[in-house]
Amino acid sequence: MSGLRSRLTVAAAVLALSGTAALAQYPNQIIKIVSPAPPGGSTDIVARLVQPGLQENLKQTVIVEARGGAGGYLGSEYVARANPDGYTLLLGGAFSTITATLQKKPSYNPRTDLVPVAIFASVPNMLVAGPRLKAKTVQELVAEAKANPGKFNIGSNGIGTTLHLSGELFKLRTGTNIEHIAYRGWADCVAGTVNGEVDMMFDNLSTALPSIQAGKLRPLAVAAPSRHPSLPDVPTLSELGIKDAEVISWFGIMAPAKTPQPILDSLGKAFKTISENPDFQRLVHQQGMDATYYDQAGAEKFWISEIDKWNSVIKASGISAQ
Repeated sequence: MSGLRSRLTVAAAVLALSGTAALAQYPNQIIKIVSPAPPGGSTDIVARLVQPGLQENLKQTVIVEARGGAGGYLGSEYVARANPDGYTLLLGGAFSTITATLQKKPSYNPRTDLVPVAIFASVPNMLVAGPRLKAKTVQELVAEAKANPGKFNIGSNGIGTTLHLSGELFKLRTGTNIEHIAYRGWADCVAGTVNGEVDMMFDNLSTALPSIQAGKLRPLAVAAPSRHPSLPDVPTLSELGIKDAEVISWFGIMAPAKTPQPILDSLGKAFKTISENPDFQRLVHQQGMDATYYDQAGAEKFWISEIDKWNSVIKASGISAQ
C-alpha cells in the first residue's frame, strides 16, 4: 500500500510540474479571438484592431475567427465551452450576457462560464432614421407614435442584440408602441433602413457614422450621457427628456471560466499595454469609438452590472425566450 501511495504521489507531482511548465510556456501556440458577429460590424472591427497588438505583445500568432449567429450567442457559446487554456478568447460585449438570457435552455451561463479579461473600447448607440420616416425630431416621432400605435417600425440585427434592446428600452421610456423587425444581421438591417423597408434603427455610432456622412441615414439622438465629439450637433436622448435610456456598447476580451489566473494575468498585462498605445487609441477613435480601459477586476464588476441591467429590460419588455 505504501508503494502505491508513493507512486500516486509521484504521479501527482509530475502532473503538477507539467501543468506549471505549460503555464510558464504560455503562449506556445496560435491564439484565436472569436468574433461572434458577421464581418463589418463593430465587434468584428474591434477584434481586428486588437489582433496585431496582442500578437506583438505575446510574441505569438493571433487570428480572428468570425462565428456569427443568433445575435452573438453562437460565438459566445463556443468560447464558453472551449478548453480554458488561454488559446480561445471571445471578443465580448453586452450581447454575450443578453443572448443567453433569451434562451429557454441556455447552453452556457454568462455569470459562471465566461470570465472578463479586460474592456478596452466603447461606443454609444444612437437612433437613426431612413428616408421612410418623415418625423424630423425625436419629439415629433414620439408624439406621432403615441397618436398612432403600431404605425412605425424599428429594425435590428436580431432578437436580443443591444440594438434590439436599445429600441425596447426606448419604447419603455417613451411609452410608445413601435413594431420590431429583426434582420439576420447588421448589414441587412442597415440596408433595410436605408432602402425604406423600416423607419428607423438603433446602431453603434461608429458603424452608423459612414452612412450618416453619406446622407443615407439621418441621426436623431445619441443614447449616451453626453453628446459625442464625432456628432456634436446631435442631441442625447436625455436632453430630449427621455431619461435612463443610455446604451453604451462595450468591447472586451472574455475567456472560458477556469482559465488559470497566471494566463489571465498575462493576457491582462498585454491588453493594458495595447490600450495605452497611442496608435491603438487613434485607430479606436477613427472608428468613432472611445478608448475605455477596465482591468480584470473592473471588467468583472461591469460585466455583472450589465447582466443585471439587461435581464431587467428583457423582463420589462416581455421578450420571450427562444
